[in-house]
Amino acid sequence: MAIDVHTHVVPADFPAYAGRAGGQRWPQMHACDHPGHKTVVIGDKPFRTVSDHSWDAARRQQDMAAEDVEMQVLSPMPELLSYWFDADDALAMARHVNGTIAGMVAAAPQRFAGLGMVPLQDPDLAARQMQTLRREYGMVGVEVGSNINGKPIGHPDHAPFFAAAVENDLAVFVHALHPAGADRVIGPPLLQALIAFPNENGFAVASMITGGLLDQFPDLRIGFSHGGGSFGMVLPRLQSGWETMRGEHAFLPHAPIDYARRMYYDALVYDDLALRYLIDLYGADRLMVGSDYPFAIREKAPGRRIVGLDLPPAQRDAILRGNAREYLRL
Repeated sequence: MAIDVHTHVVPADFPAYAGRAGGQRWPQMHACDHPGHKTVVIGDKPFRTVSDHSWDAARRQQDMAAEDVEMQVLSPMPELLSYWFDADDALAMARHVNGTIAGMVAAAPQRFAGLGMVPLQDPDLAARQMQTLRREYGMVGVEVGSNINGKPIGHPDHAPFFAAAVENDLAVFVHALHPAGADRVIGPPLLQALIAFPNENGFAVASMITGGLLDQFPDLRIGFSHGGGSFGMVLPRLQSGWETMRGEHAFLPHAPIDYARRMYYDALVYDDLALRYLIDLYGADRLMVGSDYPFAIREKAPGRRIVGLDLPPAQRDAILRGNAREYLRL
């Protein structure tokens, strides 16, 4: 039985826009022709059609039982993070989404844990909301985008937010969002998630290392979706460059691999060989089960891939459950 740290929630409905800055990108839910489904509409354009598994705790638990998942960690669909809104509008959206997630957790607290969202386009406001996530909504962490309107998550400007994460003992989970290089992907929109997201995640991991935040906040618990994306292939190159330039020309006070092995990564890489590489690279104590449930590119029964690797029992159990419990303080 696995703890799945990477699953998403979309509320069944959204409140009417009540802000002052203009609600062109405020989401709405529209009925569609498929029973049990609704379409998320943003700016009068369909964004994604989702099933009721996105908001129905009972439906999710049926899938969990069939796929050997003990607990799901619920986080917002990344497009709901709302960094492109006025900060007050983003806070209103956060309250609605956080309330939805908290309600699902309350319906089955042994089966669900929650990651909330905060308006990180205003790092000071986001920092002030972190205590609210813990006290009012009972969250164990917060989901953030890989970049905030183009500014990488590891930028020093986000230090107040990370300080509040440490102070309130909340884990941070980084998900690819509005990826760099999407304009270079040829083909249907789905290919952005399949091709550009891994590279975007790689940029995010690198920014946390090179931006100095891991030195500033050594007790920070931070994890990345999709196995950290392409960073697994970047790290040996970064390590080699650091070893070549070490001494007075070193660009980091410690080895890149030491920073990389302080962070967590989900195991959502869809391939046994890739997963074995990440275990060797980051360590079995750094990986956790993730599925991207309930979206189309999710991996079904994600824990079964871990079991199928025939790892030593201690490593298998750590990846299935133990690392998630440590990361989230469950």
